[in-house]
Amino acid sequence: MIFKVEKRRFRKNGTLQETRCYYLRYRLGNMPVDHWKSLGVTDKQTAEKLAREFIQEKEREAAGLIAPRLMRDSAQKALSEHLNDYVADLEARNRAGRHGRGGRLLKGRILRLLKACGWKLPGNVTADSFVAWRNRQTTAARTLNHYLQGMVSFLNWLERSGRISTNPLKFVGKVDERGQKKRVRRAFTDEELSKLIQGSGSRGIIYFTAARTGLRNDELRQLTWNDLHLGNGTPHVVVRDSVAKNKTTQTVCLVPEIVEALQAYRPANAQPANLVFAKGVPRACTLRADAEKNQIAYRDELGRYADFHALRYTYATFMQRYGVSPRFAMQQMRHANLHETKGYTDETQLPIYESIKNLPRLEECTHRCAQILGKTGQNVARTDATSEKPQHQENPINIGVWRTLSYPDAQTKMVETKGVEPSTS
Repeated sequence: MIFKVEKRRFRKNGTLQETRCYYLRYRLGNMPVDHWKSLGVTDKQTAEKLAREFIQEKEREAAGLIAPRLMRDSAQKALSEHLNDYVADLEARNRAGRHGRGGRLLKGRILRLLKACGWKLPGNVTADSFVAWRNRQTTAARTLNHYLQGMVSFLNWLERSGRISTNPLKFVGKVDERGQKKRVRRAFTDEELSKLIQGSGSRGIIYFTAARTGLRNDELRQLTWNDLHLGNGTPHVVVRDSVAKNKTTQTVCLVPEIVEALQAYRPANAQPANLVFAKGVPRACTLRADAEKNQIAYRDELGRYADFHALRYTYATFMQRYGVSPRFAMQQMRHANLHETKGYTDETQLPIYESIKNLPRLEECTHRCAQILGKTGQNVARTDATSEKPQHQENPINIGVWRTLSYPDAQTKMVETKGVEPSTS
């Protein structure tokens, strides 16, 4: 260990000079180089006293007798102040969502949770108090998981920055969301989509674009003519990283009907930097009014909603219905995996029965079963039995064998499956 109180030397205008205050020069444990700490005093005895206190504190921290100073100071700092530092760090790292919306939403949730649980300092946060608060709630399971996820991410940041020793909510489990969703969406049928487009005036082209590209509300709002490539080659739209949800620039191929509709909609004097939908994108209440005006159920008999995001469900279902490869559909929807794309598919609109009703029949089995059971479902005499064939007494081992096999054949099959040579009669 190196421990020395001295003044630091430096050169100024070619002259070697000393600092006015004393410094502590030290090296503890496995430190590769010497560290300097300003003691802020000009009296050497005072400086030596402060240096001994500092070294003593460092040794106690290394031995685990006391927590580091940062952690001790953070324990006396309000959680709301730590939260402000966390949100500022998210914004600095560009992790606060588009236009900082995600950071504001996260901050609001955590503040509500701090107030509801009575947490003021980091030491007040416990798993038991969170679980007790969650047990009193009647909100959706997904919302409760969002509260947990936001608080856990905040506490993880405090742990990584050395402000707390460990995250007290690290091992708190999530609520099972299966079957607990309060807002389930559905896809628009072709008839409903046609009525919505034709009966919504100038907003129809916006609904049509959303239903044939899968673009989200905010992505449509910031779509420019420079992002659309409607000419020769492969028509597509570029979703810029600055507006995309996953912050990644990706392309979406366009079907011919939406290309024709956008070409007809484009003004003659449109500039590349101009917004495609200059008047904005309809809000959820506007879509609901348009749907009800065109006699489209905003909420169907199954309790599923046909809101603006349901137009994205419509595009995923549209591709599934007409045989687009799941891998290509995932790319068009800009999902990270096939499971997400499957969740956007409205299976009630898939032609499942039409796909299976023409499957080949097991004619021989059906014919024999009809002979045995008859029209009323009761056992009847078999018409193919003749008096020339020997009558065999039914063996219990053959009860589970299809009656389509003759008795000797069935007996042979059963014995062979057991790996035993068939016996002779």
